[in-house]
Amino acid sequence: MHGLPILPKPEIDISKLRQYRLNRVLAQMAQADVELMVLLNPVSLRYTADWRDYPLYQSRIQVFDLFVQADGNMILHGSYGALPPPIQEGGPSHALNCFDGGLELATKVRQFATDVNELVGCGARIAIEQVNPSVVHALSDLGFQVIDAEPLMEAARYIKSAEEIQCLRYSIAVAESALNVIQVASQPGVTENQLFALLHQINIVNDGEWIDARMLCSGPNTNPWYQMASDRKIENGDLVAIDTDMIGPFGYCADISRTWLVGQQATAQQRQLYQLAHTEITHNATLLKPGRSFQEISERAYHQDRQYVEHRYTCLAHGVGMTDEYPKIAYQKDWQDEGYDGEIEANTVMSVESFVGSDRGGPGVKLEDMYLVTRDGPQRLSTYPFEEALL
Repeated sequence: MHGLPILPKPEIDISKLRQYRLNRVLAQMAQADVELMVLLNPVSLRYTADWRDYPLYQSRIQVFDLFVQADGNMILHGSYGALPPPIQEGGPSHALNCFDGGLELATKVRQFATDVNELVGCGARIAIEQVNPSVVHALSDLGFQVIDAEPLMEAARYIKSAEEIQCLRYSIAVAESALNVIQVASQPGVTENQLFALLHQINIVNDGEWIDARMLCSGPNTNPWYQMASDRKIENGDLVAIDTDMIGPFGYCADISRTWLVGQQATAQQRQLYQLAHTEITHNATLLKPGRSFQEISERAYHQDRQYVEHRYTCLAHGVGMTDEYPKIAYQKDWQDEGYDGEIEANTVMSVESFVGSDRGGPGVKLEDMYLVTRDGPQRLSTYPFEEALL
């Protein structure tokens, strides 16, 4: 298509990628002494079985459920088409939702529990994610020990393989090509929605998936953060801020934030905000070293002036893979209510974030970069340039 960048796909060993991810899941199952994992989260389905059909639909009306056995055998219920190679068997949908199964879910889920019983036998230890309480009740009534699958899946996804890093680099490249198109198109009279639509277009033409949120805003909409793209028209002198939140090719996330100026002359306030945000993410990135605790990173993180604290971002860094992932590292101000400890490990990928906007009003600046944590420290994966005019 004319004007939309289409990047050549990298040569990735898909079989090796799939096997690594499945092995990570099976290792977590073994560690938790789980005989069967039942997955419904569309990200879990993609990670474990490379199943990518109807992900947003699946996130709210769960058509598919995947049985993962301890020996690696996988059965997908609810599929209509051909199954990808990692999945050995298919079956009819269990209709674990009111759209497919009607309002009497407690009755409908009995067949699901019966199928589980026939596969692994009563009393087995089962991990399951994102189901209605009636599903858990039906399993418990048959004597199954039911635990949460989400912690097992998050732990599996934490450490990335070389092939996953290739996927992430490609998704980042697609997102950054979109950022360039969007920045060039950021001219007075263009709406935020028109700019944001470009990210969707470029993601899809490069075989990407979806965008998690409408995170593009301009001018007065930049502060406080989390104002979604609208039909506001860009004006000369505005700052335009975007957080890609893009689930791109191969199902991997590009989570990058940039802010730029529309026009030639930045104000002193715009430059100051930009410099503070840039200083925060570059400082905090240096803290991402294997063996360092989340609490230590929080304690040593950059401290903004008081007027910028109230409108701070929700965290200073978080994991990223197929979407935002464990861990989320809280600011010290939020640690008591939201913080939890853990340890940075090698071969993890982290996004480092900053939003700087005064509680007294005025514009705001959002910046974010992705880093691969190596044994020698952080390696920057996102490379979209910062704004020299604002630094």
